[in-house]
Amino acid sequence: MTLGATIAPLNDYIDASSGQSVAVRGPDGTLTYAELSIRAERLAHRLRQLGVKPGDLVGLCLDRSAGLVVAALGIFKADSAYVAIDPQYPAERIRWMLEDSGATAVVCDAGAADKVAMCDGRPSVVLAAAGELRDVVVPDSGTTPRRPSRPTDLAYVVYTSGSTGRPKGVMVEHGSLANLVQWHRDTFALSADDRCSQIASPGFDATVWEIWPCLASGASLHVVPEDVRLDPVGLRDWLVAERISVTFLPTAVAEGLMGLTWAEDCALRYLLTGGDALTRRPPVGLGFAVVNNYGLSETTVVATSGSVEPNGEGVPSIGRPIAGVLAQVVDERLRPVEAGGVGELMIGGVAVGRGYLNRADLTAERFLDDDQVRWYRTGDRVRLRPDGAFDFLGRLDEQLSIRGFRVEPGEVIAALNSHPAISSSVVVGVGSSSMDNQLVAYVVAAGNADHAGRGRPDGDELDEFLGRFLPEHLLPWRYVWLDELPLTPHGKIDREALPNPVGTVGIGTVGGDTIGGDIETIGDGAGEQRPRTSTEDAIAPVLGELLDVSDIGAHQNFFLLGGHSMLGAQLIVRLENLFNVEISLRYLFDHPTLAEIAAEVEGQMAAAQAVASSTE
Repeated sequence: MTLGATIAPLNDYIDASSGQSVAVRGPDGTLTYAELSIRAERLAHRLRQLGVKPGDLVGLCLDRSAGLVVAALGIFKADSAYVAIDPQYPAERIRWMLEDSGATAVVCDAGAADKVAMCDGRPSVVLAAAGELRDVVVPDSGTTPRRPSRPTDLAYVVYTSGSTGRPKGVMVEHGSLANLVQWHRDTFALSADDRCSQIASPGFDATVWEIWPCLASGASLHVVPEDVRLDPVGLRDWLVAERISVTFLPTAVAEGLMGLTWAEDCALRYLLTGGDALTRRPPVGLGFAVVNNYGLSETTVVATSGSVEPNGEGVPSIGRPIAGVLAQVVDERLRPVEAGGVGELMIGGVAVGRGYLNRADLTAERFLDDDQVRWYRTGDRVRLRPDGAFDFLGRLDEQLSIRGFRVEPGEVIAALNSHPAISSSVVVGVGSSSMDNQLVAYVVAAGNADHAGRGRPDGDELDEFLGRFLPEHLLPWRYVWLDELPLTPHGKIDREALPNPVGTVGIGTVGGDTIGGDIETIGDGAGEQRPRTSTEDAIAPVLGELLDVSDIGAHQNFFLLGGHSMLGAQLIVRLENLFNVEISLRYLFDHPTLAEIAAEVEGQMAAAQAVASSTE
């Protein structure tokens, strides 16, 4: 593929010659390449009937499924670009994204139909299982002549968290997407014999990376079942049973799977990971390659990539620039630093997106053009290694990573401050690494809430309020009520003086005076019910390390202490290594206390011992 040449998405993103080979297998059904193409053509025809024109934006609001792939391809076939929307988002956020993008129409599934129906009567197409179109009859044969897409045509828009309180729509062109597709196919030798997985959220740009290189190679795409998506043991077993050869997994999930035992006949060739800082290396003899990847929505998912060697020293790097990508480390005056120097990572070349939709000011601030190359200022702090790879060192600004999602605290603050009982707030991240970061909201009551707390909403009420506008990963882990926000002598919020969200009331000072802080109750105190058995004693420090909590009671709730699905996945792996048991993530959700976890461990060990005794 020549990037400067005309690009036809049908030929580049779908291997039409695959015919009756399986293209995608999801919870809603299995489609061959021929079936996928026919259903996408029908959708494209229907979109044109609704008035969608070449270059228009069309909302794409479906859960992970075969239907999602049909919808995305159908929008491409209509010579349009899609706006990636997670149907699990609150209805208000979906409405805002459709209005902000100016989407001409929206394609959804039955699960999202009610939310989409609230969006001011915008034309919509509701797809049945596996992308079947039932609301209109379209001939099976014959296609509408298509104008070949150009590299500068828009392919999709994906929204990321925004510092001003509203998400930013990142515009990515076909030339950038085609570069990603070609690099992936070449680097990982993808062919029609491969079986690839799809695990990322529909609103997360990693979905782009999972779908199009796979289908452009004639390989088959397999959607990971929801019940094993974040369960390390269950996910490993599914990958083995499905004979998956190339998979992308979020960092925390990948780290969990690397610690498991794998069957010798496992078909997996590559485990690709990214989204957070990788902190561990694969064990020797794992049986497949682990590749760490770095990128942003603004740089078309992947900008740097590198294999992770088992015997390497230190934390794995984020690799080197992929084909078609330039990268350099610059100081605060945008001057390149020498090898070994630390600075901001800038990404340039074909992978850099067009900019932010409807945000010319922010585009001008972050996207820089010189005579030949367009650059993006990532805001990430890195070190340039002598070998040309990069060490990731964190953010230069207040942006956080929560479970692989980029989070601007300002977006949460804006939503909090719209509550009538709150006059001001600040949101910070707490955690020892990006994988266990949690948001903590410090809030000051408005005049209608007194010092004793009457009139203040509790945590559940605030969660419900914020949940109307924000996705789940933007909801704070804990709320701390303050009489006032601590300020520096320059009038800025003094984050170092904020109370510790875990501990007693009144930590932190302003001008030598103790800050008054009321912290949401999270369960019984650790001292009220100490671990009682040797199994509980062995598990307690594991929970403490994962949650960064020093003392855990037998009946305290793992999730109310700050746990989440990613940490749960890590806990499951640690328990398997310690006790040779298999705890499911579903069990952990239903039985989240130390006592219940220990009881299940003891039950499985007793059952295994009984089986062993009966065979002696």
